[in-house]
Amino acid sequence: MTTIISRKAWGARAPRNRYTVTWAQRTEFFVHHTAGPKTQTIQQIQAFHMGPSRGWSDIGYGHLVDADGKIYEGRGWLVVGAHCPGHNRSGESVAYIGDDDPTPAAKRSIRWLYDEACRRAGKKLKMLGHGQRYATSCPGPKLQAWVNAGMPVEAAEKPAKPAPKPQPTETEAIVKKLPTLKQGDHGWHVKTMHYLLAARDYAVPAEVDDTTFTEQHTNGVKGIQAAAGLKETGVVDGPTWAALLRVA
Repeated sequence: MTTIISRKAWGARAPRNRYTVTWAQRTEFFVHHTAGPKTQTIQQIQAFHMGPSRGWSDIGYGHLVDADGKIYEGRGWLVVGAHCPGHNRSGESVAYIGDDDPTPAAKRSIRWLYDEACRRAGKKLKMLGHGQRYATSCPGPKLQAWVNAGMPVEAAEKPAKPAPKPQPTETEAIVKKLPTLKQGDHGWHVKTMHYLLAARDYAVPAEVDDTTFTEQHTNGVKGIQAAAGLKETGVVDGPTWAALLRVA
């Protein structure tokens, strides 16, 4: 969601006077640049405009946009500006804080302000660069060319999607379904463990019941766990099954 940093939020000085118009009177939308470094603060721009060099009642523009795309409320919507002689009542205005090198983020915000102004006015406002209605090089050739092209914008870059989670192999899927076994357990899973131990050279005496988890099996399991760097619990859990099946 696009937000506008309010005058209160950025610490604006109170204007000396303030006059407003209606949306019916607005027919134009002017793009400017401040012709200074991107590091200028809004307070510095306002102080310059209200100082002896300009002597204006307030900061000159309706809104301002910095290189990061942040939007600042200047005089605000429908306030008579000081941005273009003869068009301060008919034109909404936005200034890019910087010279003739607009960033993609700044362009997106300027375009958003234009679209929002048109939405509020209930009509299309004429896109204009400052120099199209006043003898000045503002807003510079790059911004002017962009305005002439209809203020096209690129979509903001979306964060890269995380890599898909690797799917388990068939053997790993089988391991996840195998039960945890401990001494005293019985059944076919114990028999599977018995012959896997034998296949890994941890054979148990032939007379041992291959479907009952015995002390001999416990010793064999501990041997497998030691070889795999696992804790020697003698309990056949998921990592131990993986070691028996050689998938880990």
